[in-house]
Amino acid sequence: MPDCAVKCLQDSLKAQEKCTATDVACICSDQPLNAAIQGCVLQSCTVIDALASQNATQTMCGIPMRDITHVTPIITGTSGGAAIIGVAVRVWMSGAEFWLDDAMCVVALFFAALMAILEFLMSGLGFGKDIWTLAPSQIYRIVQFTWLTEIFWFVSIGCTKLAFLFLYLRVFPRQKLRRVVHVFIGLGTFITVIFTVIVTVNCLPITYIWTSWDGLHKGKCINLNAFVWAHAVIDIVFDCIIFALPIPELIKLKMSLKKRIMIVVMFSVGGLGTIVSILRLQSLVAFSNSTNATWDNCPTAYWSVLSCFVGIFCACMPALRKCLAFVFPSCFSSTQQNSNYREYSGTPNARASTNKQSKSRSTLGSALQSFGGITKTVDTNFTVTRAEDDEQELVHIQKGGVKTHSHWSLGEGSDKSEGERRTRQM
Repeated sequence: MPDCAVKCLQDSLKAQEKCTATDVACICSDQPLNAAIQGCVLQSCTVIDALASQNATQTMCGIPMRDITHVTPIITGTSGGAAIIGVAVRVWMSGAEFWLDDAMCVVALFFAALMAILEFLMSGLGFGKDIWTLAPSQIYRIVQFTWLTEIFWFVSIGCTKLAFLFLYLRVFPRQKLRRVVHVFIGLGTFITVIFTVIVTVNCLPITYIWTSWDGLHKGKCINLNAFVWAHAVIDIVFDCIIFALPIPELIKLKMSLKKRIMIVVMFSVGGLGTIVSILRLQSLVAFSNSTNATWDNCPTAYWSVLSCFVGIFCACMPALRKCLAFVFPSCFSSTQQNSNYREYSGTPNARASTNKQSKSRSTLGSALQSFGGITKTVDTNFTVTRAEDDEQELVHIQKGGVKTHSHWSLGEGSDKSEGERRTRQM
């Protein structure tokens, strides 16, 4: 026990008559005496000596040491493994169509993996134990690693949001929605950059970030608690907006009940990340009022890790559904297998068979055009190649009576329409 703490113990014992210096049980159970000793220690000792005194007192009184260092690694390993699988499947299914949404998922996973590595190292140093049971060198390193995990977390969370927004650009063709998505891509990028820069230099000098706790160094810091709460609120609001953006487009789609349910589930599961972010708020309360950072901040750490990896996994849901449809087509594919043909809604006499070439000849009643006794008939040959993912197939009748085929995929891939030939006989 440090000399300053020994003096406080002696002075506090002299000021009362209930406990003697040799009556350990009385000293440990007397709350007023312990409060007096603690108050004296905080005034007379340095932070490091005060922590050593607390550790000695708890050991003397036989108070068991609390330890949840295993919790964060378990949560990190489990959720991180799921995210890695999700991104791997996404990259594999993307193939030559690898685009910005896939790239954002890869970047998000990279920074999340760096964060996960640091979480494992922190647990090995004692993150998840009471701070007074750790050596000062362990505390310095844990606080430094915590700062780095915050930087990686901001980047990873921001890239995950951008992955969803770029996915919308990939699958939704309506220009009005695309303009809105572009605005939120710019806003999301701005928020990510600003908050990452602020958390990186939240104290000056930067070394004060992990040395300020000991009370022996000088520096200035922003109000980190207000900063963290501000980002948490903005993060949740931004998530809600992101997952609300495609709802009007999904409502407009004409599709079977099975397909509608699958697509709604696929997009709604992204809300799990938002739910985790909301649950994370309760841990921020302890974070903002903590004097025992290595214990109280442990829930904040594993909720942050979970929100990060869950968000990445949710961003990969379309690719995972596509992969499952490829492996188990009878369970996950929304293609109607009990019919050899599909009618194209709103297009007379137009049919297509899966992976088969079809010929459609139509003399368009009202569209029959006679100009001085000349009759025009349109013959259309086309092949529809089905991809593994769900899609909304569209056939348009353009001006002049020419039929064209287009597609809109709600997965990561797209249909390939080839061999389309038009022969006009005049």
